[in-house]
Amino acid sequence: MFKKLFFLLVLTSTTFLMNAQTVEEILNNYFENTGGKATWEKLESQRMEATVFVQGMELSGTMTFAKPNKNRQDISVQGMQIVQAYDGETAWGINPFQSGPEPQKLPAEMAEDMEGQDFPNIYLSYKDNGHTLELEGTEEIEGTECYKIKATRKNGKVEYHFFDTEYFIPVMVRTTVSSGPAAGQASEFFMSDYDEVDGLMVPFSLENKMNGQSVMKLTVSKYETNPEIDHSIFAFPGEEEAVEEEEAVEVESVEEVPAPVEKVEKKVEKKKKDKTKKSKKDKQ
Repeated sequence: MFKKLFFLLVLTSTTFLMNAQTVEEILNNYFENTGGKATWEKLESQRMEATVFVQGMELSGTMTFAKPNKNRQDISVQGMQIVQAYDGETAWGINPFQSGPEPQKLPAEMAEDMEGQDFPNIYLSYKDNGHTLELEGTEEIEGTECYKIKATRKNGKVEYHFFDTEYFIPVMVRTTVSSGPAAGQASEFFMSDYDEVDGLMVPFSLENKMNGQSVMKLTVSKYETNPEIDHSIFAFPGEEEAVEEEEAVEVESVEEVPAPVEKVEKKVEKKKKDKTKKSKKDKQ
């Protein structure tokens, strides 16, 4: 009797939560509680400095992001830099401990994973960007009741985003690893310790877990909103220089063609010479 009553109460409360909120209402509350949608829309770039805890090591790192979906991570390990970057088309990296100091293009699967990772988040104009969001009820995440939203990105990749039912802030994103030794396994990315930076509420603690075990944890020490960024840092080294050289060749080829003023000057000089020759001939 009591078990049946408890089940009905749980079912009723869950149904109420689902009926009380839609995806749009959840997102509207999220934006309102984290600084306002207009403030998020003004965010063009972001830089984070953080301490990274991975495999028992404490490292320093910098993460740089820019619209629409460019990103770069630089991690310092034993005096050397590990880099992973994406310029919107090409994913590349530098890992001196595996492939040496030269930059290498990463597998197509990794580029696909990075494709569509809209900055600053998927929630802004998600329909216009080709994504779909669906509310799939609630789920408890480490003791916190959350709305569970299924996000299908334009490239077909599926993620699950969990929003706190009280404050409407993201607490975790669950994805499936698509490449590497962990392919097929669930990867959970937790966000906590929210605080205000330039009018936006952002997480200062970020942690990646697999099978309940912490794989990597970041403690952010500094956020920069809309810093000036040289976008060439996202491009695969060499491609940017090739574009600049091509543009330089085009400029040089244009300069070889006489400008209109130069043509007029040459015509005037020719007329003067012809007039001088005619004058000398008439005197003779």
